[in-house]
Amino acid sequence: MINMHEKLYEINAVSYQIRIIKESDLESLLSVKNDVSVHRDRLCRQKEGKAVYLGAFINNCAIGYVLLSLDNKEDVMLDTNHEKCADMIDLLLIEPLRNYGVGSRLALSCEEVCREKGIPYLGLDVNPTDNSAAKRLYERLGYHAVGKVHLDGVYEYTDEQGNQMKYEDWCIDMIKRM
Repeated sequence: MINMHEKLYEINAVSYQIRIIKESDLESLLSVKNDVSVHRDRLCRQKEGKAVYLGAFINNCAIGYVLLSLDNKEDVMLDTNHEKCADMIDLLLIEPLRNYGVGSRLALSCEEVCREKGIPYLGLDVNPTDNSAAKRLYERLGYHAVGKVHLDGVYEYTDEQGNQMKYEDWCIDMIKRM
């Protein structure tokens, strides 16, 4: 027997918007990643013309984002024959809305910005082991791996028992010609 207060309902055809993130979106972004300094830094880079910060929103509530760095992705310059390559950084969606195509749309929006700005390549880093779903997504979108696996960063976190831990993010570069 189903409890009256535990019925399952389905939402069909929910619309979302992808747009450039504004200062006024800061509070909403915290529901995706609770780190004010990261978002402020990215908004600053956008204001300086060094990046485009794109977000996915439902009724102006953030459900995901990606940072498109307009600086050259230096570690792939040999693979692009020294042509400019923008860098797609930290594509992130809230967990319940993954696998609905929103991540693909964010990536395609980055590609559109690159084409508008005449940037011939778009690159990214992805951990092929710990984030194999993202790697498959990028492959479906036409990105291909270049170079070797490299240490992209070391991040501190607190595990479920309250212990301070470190995570090594071993990534590969992927690029796509626009």
